[in-house]
Amino acid sequence: MNTDELIAILARDARPVRDGLVQRRLATFTGAGLCASLLLLLAWLPPRPDLPQALHGTIFWAKGAYTLCFALVGARALERLARPDGRVPPGVPGLLAMAVALMAGAAVIGLARAAPDLRIALWMGDSAPVCSLRIVALAGPLLLMTLAATRSLAPTRLRTAGAAAGLLAGGLSASVYALHCPESAPAFIVCWYSLGMLSCAAIGALVGPAILRWR
Repeated sequence: MNTDELIAILARDARPVRDGLVQRRLATFTGAGLCASLLLLLAWLPPRPDLPQALHGTIFWAKGAYTLCFALVGARALERLARPDGRVPPGVPGLLAMAVALMAGAAVIGLARAAPDLRIALWMGDSAPVCSLRIVALAGPLLLMTLAATRSLAPTRLRTAGAAAGLLAGGLSASVYALHCPESAPAFIVCWYSLGMLSCAAIGALVGPAILRWR
């Protein structure tokens, strides 16, 4: 029996993936990673002291919407890339670019309206040196779980799938970190939060081929 005959025999009994299997697998693993990230935050960094008051403000939710947009884009892309020959949906990169553009526009307006001697403070805040690094650290459990979920499926574009898993993990870890971080200036968020989330995507792309490859 040659290779072509073997493939034909295997394909004869092939059935479509059950509806919702990919989504359920990704949701289960990602949910476990999110719980681990929350526990890591609570063990490492205290919630911001003004969190109850911040929950009533629009700035907190605007920051959350921005970080969750990264997570949703990553999840949408990963849901497709976890399948054989899956591709990133056409509108997904544009949605991410739109979110960044809106936050960048708000940052430009905020900096333009601020006094010149306050602009550096708005951009750097009080935690610029550690913000991105903390987002990456909190993304550790999430990235491991999203990659584990993806590996249990059938990805073929391993580097792109790894980047999508990292973007999902980074967006959720940034949302978790916002429970501790009081920074609210758009210039700070679009710079340092974005750097942390995109770093997670870069790490995912780097390790994706090694972790996702079938052996």
